[in-house]
Amino acid sequence: MLKENRAIRFILLPAAIVFAATYLSGQKVNKVEQEQARAILRQVQETIEKRYYDPSFRGVDFRGRFASADKQIGDQASLLGGLAVVAWAVEGLNDSHTSFIPPLRNVIVDKGWEMGMVGEKCLISAVQPDSDASKKGLHPGDEVLKLENYQPNRATFAKIEYRVSVVAPLAEYHFQVASPGHAARELVAKSRQEVFPAELRGFSGGDTLHQILRLIKGYRIVGKSRFVEMGDKLMIWKLPEFNLQPADTNRYMDSAKKHETLILDLRDNRGGDEEALRWLVGNFFDRDINVGDKIGRTGKEPLRFPTRGKNAFTGKLVVLVNSKSASAAEIFARVVQIEKRGTVMGDQTSGAVGRAEIIPLQQGGMTIIQYAVEVTVSRLRMPDGQDLEGNGVVPDTKLLPTQEDMAAGRDPVLAAAALSVGVTISPEEAGKMFPVIWLTH
Repeated sequence: MLKENRAIRFILLPAAIVFAATYLSGQKVNKVEQEQARAILRQVQETIEKRYYDPSFRGVDFRGRFASADKQIGDQASLLGGLAVVAWAVEGLNDSHTSFIPPLRNVIVDKGWEMGMVGEKCLISAVQPDSDASKKGLHPGDEVLKLENYQPNRATFAKIEYRVSVVAPLAEYHFQVASPGHAARELVAKSRQEVFPAELRGFSGGDTLHQILRLIKGYRIVGKSRFVEMGDKLMIWKLPEFNLQPADTNRYMDSAKKHETLILDLRDNRGGDEEALRWLVGNFFDRDINVGDKIGRTGKEPLRFPTRGKNAFTGKLVVLVNSKSASAAEIFARVVQIEKRGTVMGDQTSGAVGRAEIIPLQQGGMTIIQYAVEVTVSRLRMPDGQDLEGNGVVPDTKLLPTQEDMAAGRDPVLAAAALSVGVTISPEEAGKMFPVIWLTH
């Protein structure tokens, strides 16, 4: 759950495709870049120490971790290697909403594939048509047994995704995968890389207005809501991100009120803006809702969301979640459960819940290096006393697609949710309702 400047959020959070890593073996050590990395490390440490919600860092030896990182930077040949060490240092807090956001670069890397946890298996969830991954035979539903030197599981998935998509995106990815009914196989999938013109290159050039505007446009398309109406009985709303203004939320909810049931699909929704969450929750209750207590440096503070009153939606509600449903999406689902407002279906959620701020930082004189750090400024304790961080939401009804379903493009989870409220949709039809939108830039 985030509450921060919207412009900063759009520019800095979509880190997954913006950074190019070129670690060269045997390259000459650059002492100047080592010192730049140390300066970044110190600034990141100071920022977290001032802003982190728990001054004791939940028992983690925070300063010891950063002291170790300072020594490790001495083994790095370049700034890129040093930035990876900074990311490692912050990662030691094991906090989903506290992370190092590296500088923007002049190369955009598109992997051409997505993966996620389905139950206890890491599966390829989507493969972009005409990508090298598609040409090499990577398919939705393939189990990822190994990616580079990592073996993904529920406990390690978030860190692996951060390392290979944010800290060090690669020109090519080495997989060990297994398709349903087949033996494991090795494959290498090349990423598509777009290099910006020479005048945009370098750390200082990577955050130019030209690049930023293209990225914002692409992410707005990916994060746009979609919905399907099925007569008077059902509306299905796919909400990829909590990014809507109150007027936009009201418009979708006014459409929902024309139907007996709303299925709110929060699968793969990683959270977003706190105000967007506040307004959505208020649209489902005829009274103000106690969401829990925010726990911060100065103690606890109640978090209450106001109702939309007589304009709230009173029909049936089904919420769909999966392992990538995080932050605000998890809070919404858990509020629905606690208040017995509807049914939550799907897979156990991410367990990544915190209230964070993104703090832009920079180093340099003639050449400016811009980066940021996301810091958890409070944690949320739900009304039942539960902290969702590290735990997630257990759905009322657990529903998982099989590897065969994913390979065939079927969505049995959405089909089952519709059937639970008396509407028949085949898994094949459900799988075509909300096709994957790939980022364009």
